Amino acid sequence: MRPILLRIPLPWTDEVITLYGYGAMLCLGCLAAIWVAARRAKRLGQSPEIIYNAALFSFLGGLIGGRLFYVIQYRDHFQSLWDMAKIWDGGLTFYGGFLLAVLLVLGYLAAARLPVLYWLDMIAPSVALGLAFGRMGCFLNGCCFGDVCRIGWGMVWPVGSIPWQHYAEAYQAALPGPAAGGDSGAAIGALAATWRMPAIHPTQLYSIINALLLFAVLHLGFRWKRRHGQVLFSFILLYALSRFLLEYLRADEAEAYLLGLPTFLQAVGLEAWVWRLPRLTISQNLAIGMALVAGAGLVGLSRSTRRELRADFVPPAIEPAGRRKEKTS
Repeated sequence: MRPILLRIPLPWTDEVITLYGYGAMLCLGCLAAIWVAARRAKRLGQSPEIIYNAALFSFLGGLIGGRLFYVIQYRDHFQSLWDMAKIWDGGLTFYGGFLLAVLLVLGYLAAARLPVLYWLDMIAPSVALGLAFGRMGCFLNGCCFGDVCRIGWGMVWPVGSIPWQHYAEAYQAALPGPAAGGDSGAAIGALAATWRMPAIHPTQLYSIINALLLFAVLHLGFRWKRRHGQVLFSFILLYALSRFLLEYLRADEAEAYLLGLPTFLQAVGLEAWVWRLPRLTISQNLAIGMALVAGAGLVGLSRSTRRELRADFVPPAIEPAGRRKEKTS
């Protein structure tokens, strides 16, 4: 865990530039994803400018959507608008960022009259690569932590870290009588002297491995696809399935009922069935929905006879804007 990578003092001032691990990994992930996608575009005879433009919309959508969804999900943790804006402390959700990024990139590709599924297939493997860097940021920051681990590779996090505080609060809440908590250094020191945090699953590292495997599968699958769009929907399906399973090892997300069905069951007079529903996290609920959408997309593509969706159909290359201006001048 290293939430702060560097503190760089500015000469002749008392100011210090702080480089946060979470933000640094996000930047590196974006750069790596853009580089890989741009290389693929060049190899296919397309202009990397399309990738650069899409990356801008993707970055904005990922940042805003990921943070907005996190704030909605954990709204009780924020006391002011400034707290909501402090993304360097961690707090982005993949689903929120992914959904808004896809919408913005879809809008850009549609406005530019470009083949949407062709370009989204080109981008999808890079999203998985960027996700691996993002999860490394989670590891450095301490967020997205795991549940208690009863096998050999469980991790015990440092005193005062996000996982340590979570399990310390749970321990104090289980004690009889009023909890002697507090965020002061004295209270934390007293607790650390008498209580040891349990070893937990390094779910951030599991997620890094998962993202790298997804990148490898999608990178290879890009060569073997038969329809434009298969790489995109395969990414959504595989990520949804793997995220659903990984959620069982995480402890940072509260459980919720399956897909909001309690409201429906209560409305039709079947309240007794509410308690029989599986308690899943919000991410697991979203994973089910995204898996269904991706599965339907893959089935639809396999049955489609449209020529422009066949993998051997290559759209004409889009020349960079600079070259088009040179030809017209």
